[in-house]
Amino acid sequence: MRARVLVGVLMLVASGGCSTWHKAIATTPDRIDRLATDTPEMFMRDNGAPIRGNTCLTPLVDPRDNSRVELVRSIPVHGDYRVAAGKYGVSGNELLRIDCTTGRTVGIVRAD
Repeated sequence: MRARVLVGVLMLVASGGCSTWHKAIATTPDRIDRLATDTPEMFMRDNGAPIRGNTCLTPLVDPRDNSRVELVRSIPVHGDYRVAAGKYGVSGNELLRIDCTTGRTVGIVRAD
């Protein structure tokens, strides 16, 4: 009987931690620090083809001037990309968040 109670308590504690972690991951894609500036309508694959699917590709290219952005991390549906300093309003410790399904810019986020 004690073993069952102990197992039940441990399961409750473990599931509580998992739901908190899941909530943090689920809300991360919605957090941006500010909007980016002078971005293309959409980024393209490095071969010039449009983005299809939901995988974050790297590198992506700005079709207007062939500037490349490199994937640093990905989270559900979004990728955070390193860009040239000052490009799109991104500064030192920031990344450009792009929607991996469309290639459209979401905003600027902190790199840490």
